[in-house]
Amino acid sequence: MTVLTNPLYRPILEIIRSARNGIVYGGKIRFSHALVINLLYRSGPIRPRLIEVLKATRSHAEVLAVFAVIYKFALSVLVNDQVLGGNSKTLSKFIAGSFSSWIVYSQHFNLFHPGITHQITLYCFSRVLVAGCKILLDYYLNCTQPTYSIHEKIVKYRELSVNQQSKLRQNYYNKSWKYFAVLTWGLVMLIYDTHPQYLQSSLRHSMHYIYDVEQDVWPSWKDFFGI
Repeated sequence: MTVLTNPLYRPILEIIRSARNGIVYGGKIRFSHALVINLLYRSGPIRPRLIEVLKATRSHAEVLAVFAVIYKFALSVLVNDQVLGGNSKTLSKFIAGSFSSWIVYSQHFNLFHPGITHQITLYCFSRVLVAGCKILLDYYLNCTQPTYSIHEKIVKYRELSVNQQSKLRQNYYNKSWKYFAVLTWGLVMLIYDTHPQYLQSSLRHSMHYIYDVEQDVWPSWKDFFGI
């Protein structure tokens, strides 16, 4: 039996593996994003901009790696030591995630880059919001059992086939997404016009580059297309 196959070392190996994966994923995501932002939307010598790209990449990787280490460690303590008295592992994951976020993402200790922690948290929030709406919709459909007209026949939700239920939920998802997209982009453009300083910096820079072209001058088509 080796260290990798020994159950005694399994918890610490999982923590190290999660940290490694956080570094790899964070590095890949942030490097490409920071590279595009600095090369397209920033000006000045190339060397300082590339250094900023590497710093942002390192910061993003650190955030994901440290969160993974704290989360996996806290979860291991809660589950293996039965801190919650043998309660659901789901509750343990919620507590471990909240505790880890308090240290890493909340900026309570000011240990990590605030722009990156804010950006990651807002990214997750949008996904949590969409997922939460889907969960509530499924809960509503399963609990209230609304009726639908199928080929002039009134059928309850539970009486629909699995395929029909899936199509029905997707129809609701698509409709709600339309309103969500309209409201989101309307508010983004409103805030950018009235209080742009409150928007995340990379979003603000990209919007300035794309939309604020009123004062641009293009002496030739070559300048216009940026060739």
